[in-house]
Amino acid sequence: MKHTARLLGIVGAGALAVATLAGCSGTADQGSGGERVTLDLAWWGNESRAAMYQEAIALFEAEYPDITVNGTFADFSSYWDLRATQAAARGLPDVMQMDQANLVQYGLNGALLDVSPYLGEQLDTSAMEDVVIEAATVDGVQYGVPVATGTLGLFVNPGAVAASGVAPLDPDYTWEDLNDWISDVTSSGATTPSGSAVFGGFDQGVTMWFFIQWLLQQGEQPFAEDGSIAFSREDVVAFMDLTTDLRASGAFFPQSRISELGPVDGFAVGEAASTLTWDSFFARYTDVEDLETLPVPTGPDGEKAVFYTVLHMAGAANTEHPEETALLLDFLATDPGVAEVFGTSRGVPADPGQLDALEFAEGSVEAKSLDYRASLEGYETVSTPTLPSTFASLEATWVRLNEELMFGNITVEEFADRWWSEAESLE
Repeated sequence: MKHTARLLGIVGAGALAVATLAGCSGTADQGSGGERVTLDLAWWGNESRAAMYQEAIALFEAEYPDITVNGTFADFSSYWDLRATQAAARGLPDVMQMDQANLVQYGLNGALLDVSPYLGEQLDTSAMEDVVIEAATVDGVQYGVPVATGTLGLFVNPGAVAASGVAPLDPDYTWEDLNDWISDVTSSGATTPSGSAVFGGFDQGVTMWFFIQWLLQQGEQPFAEDGSIAFSREDVVAFMDLTTDLRASGAFFPQSRISELGPVDGFAVGEAASTLTWDSFFARYTDVEDLETLPVPTGPDGEKAVFYTVLHMAGAANTEHPEETALLLDFLATDPGVAEVFGTSRGVPADPGQLDALEFAEGSVEAKSLDYRASLEGYETVSTPTLPSTFASLEATWVRLNEELMFGNITVEEFADRWWSEAESLE
């Protein structure tokens, strides 16, 4: 099913430390009826995102003085390792940040709070688009409260492109055009002011999401409604083989340099002229002068098959305070003050009231984020793909094997065989 593009927006980012934040109490006479309640709130992200959550917590506690919120955060990988341990012991935080894949997995495993009983009372998502509420619903039960959505885009550093002498990409570029362009920029010999080599871009096997985007452009769904794999091993080989020559020639940003720079990425420091990634990463690239963003490559039928994923907040099934948990979920997703705190760092808000609260200076990163979303209204979009409960594991396997491929330790055929074998073991 296709529908008109909407102003939606995000996914998350990461840093390495684990920290704890405690909120302060306010004065308004609302909340838990005089009984003191403490909620735990967890998210992934860096110190900057933590400061935003701390400010949002302060706003919530001012509105609900009988509720204290303790916040914890970690980088993306550590965050999910800890959630898995807590879920096994039924000790998840009351409120958690959730991506689409893990919402499905944790929802189907019975670890999340069904928010349906609280809709219209503590929680109001009625103004949100049906498409994001559908994404928050797993097997007929709404577990997620959407806060923002994400879509893919190609970030471009015009300065690096100019230094290479290569002509800019046309917005209707194809995957083949992108690969040729990346190769041309890398082979130009351009360098940063500090003398580091400038590469055209990154390997498109770095995440399974790019493969999913390519599949959708071929008119194929990645997964069936029951979560089973709907593509073939040959599809995997066909996609990964598109970039075999670039890996062989060293055209892509090197995996070794990615490891050296982490958690900073090569595009942020000017060593890559482009990066195909989620549009929520605008906030990462504030130092890229005159940052530009193009839509994803065009498929064989001339369509881009733009799709959106959703960032959610969710409650734990094991919470001892479900009504207060619902209040916090609602506040983070719909309060205009929270939108002003986060801006577009979580993405373009899913709630119209939060979206209307955003006002940014022309040319700011936030304004560019909104402008990019508006530019997508000219393209047809496709429904968010169905994801199986095992998707997080499938994606992790894909990323791990792609690193092996980038280092030259395995071939495309071996990549496909090993990924397929591990995928079948999860069924």
